[in-house]
Amino acid sequence: MIRTPHTAPLYRIQAVANATGVSEHALRVWERRYGEMASSRSPAGYRLYTEEDVARIRVIKELLDQGHAIGEIATLAVRDLERLRDRGKGAAAPALPQPIAEVARKRFIDAIAALDPEEAQRVAASSTVAFPAYELITTVISPILRELGERWQSGQFSVAQEHAASAIIRNQLGELLRMTRPTDNAPTIVATTPEGELHEFGAMLAAIAAGTVGARVIYLGPNTPAGDLASAVKSAKAKAAVISVVAMDPKKAHDALVTIRKALPKTVAVWAGGAAITKPVPAGVTWTPSLDDVRARATEL
Repeated sequence: MIRTPHTAPLYRIQAVANATGVSEHALRVWERRYGEMASSRSPAGYRLYTEEDVARIRVIKELLDQGHAIGEIATLAVRDLERLRDRGKGAAAPALPQPIAEVARKRFIDAIAALDPEEAQRVAASSTVAFPAYELITTVISPILRELGERWQSGQFSVAQEHAASAIIRNQLGELLRMTRPTDNAPTIVATTPEGELHEFGAMLAAIAAGTVGARVIYLGPNTPAGDLASAVKSAKAKAAVISVVAMDPKKAHDALVTIRKALPKTVAVWAGGAAITKPVPAGVTWTPSLDDVRARATEL
């Protein structure tokens, strides 16, 4: 916090993010799209927020939690925001309330169906703010990915629609990865896919899941040769490698895991998951079929 003579207290963006639960990234995105939320800037260009600015952002966060879209409320005056919030608190709940995660999923899928990437991006941005990271990837993003795959396989979605959705989700997952904060003395975990496996979302989701319990996660991207993975593990002094295999031939996936296990030191755990993996998994490889499993094992390192 910064105090200057005869002025209200001023807060920098990091303090505002900590106080409101709205990420710094979300605050910057909102300002680019809907106008400044900070009252002023320092001579060095830092955003400076008053206590009134912080209070307004808190109300916006409450409205997002109620299910409002950021584009509908970002430009409202604080009095209008408060009225809307209070009206939402006092309204009788419908007999069958629709979970916010379900609303977010439907809005995203509908936007992709209409080939409206701008709306899909707005849904992704508001969801990133509205949900804790692990809840976001398990209740919103993972189900969306499953539905996208089903619609593409059934011919309901075109390649263009699938690509548009994938680009938005990849950016969203990348932002979630950048937002993870390792704890002091956190174990390092490397996440990737084997050489030949180009589908990366499983590895990204696993990396985020590990990051939500305080692990230091290094995401290498997809299609990493075993030797390069071994070099990365050694350089980072990683304690585990998370491998996602989704679309490879099951025999090739098994062989890839054998190669990876041989390339890595025995002291480094290898966790593997994905639809292309058949059991039994190779010796020295631990089957991790869910994000809950990844989190649990990351906690035990």
